[in-house]
Parts: sequence; C-alpha cells; structure tokens
Amino acid sequence: MKVIITITQNVTSVKNQLSSKFNGTGSITEAGPFKTEAEAQNWKEFMMNRRDNYEEMQFQSSVASEAYWFGITMEGQTIQ
Repeated sequence: MKVIITITQNVTSVKNQLSSKFNGTGSITEAGPFKTEAEAQNWKEFMMNRRDNYEEMQFQSSVASEAYWFGITMEGQTIQ
C-alpha cells in the first residue's frame, strides 16, 4: 500500500483535494505545525527515508510568509 505525503500551508484545501481524489476512503494524518518550510521538508524527508512506500504528491498553493507549515499523509486501500 502506498502512502501519499506532502507539505502545505493550506491544510484544509489539501485534505479536501485528497478526499475528493480518493473518494474519501483514506485515512488522513496531519503533522505540525512547523515554523518554516525547511522544517516541514525535513519532516517529509525523514518520513520518506523510514519506509519505501511513500509517494510524494504536489499541490498548488500560495506561500504565506507568516503561516505555519504542516505535513499531510494519507493511506488507504484505494491508493496503489
């Protein structure tokens, strides 16, 4: 089973996009908040190095300099 992983400043939008794309069948987990994008990137890289079943997914979003960053993972039976 693959696990989708991404970082974002817009948690609600990413969760909605993932839920829509995979018909709400996956389990979504949120990590953070991280103060900087670099901290969020470090978290993502750490997670991806732990196991080989992560698949990175990019989402369109604007970067807000003062907003926190979050890590999002989604796993489920429909993600292949």
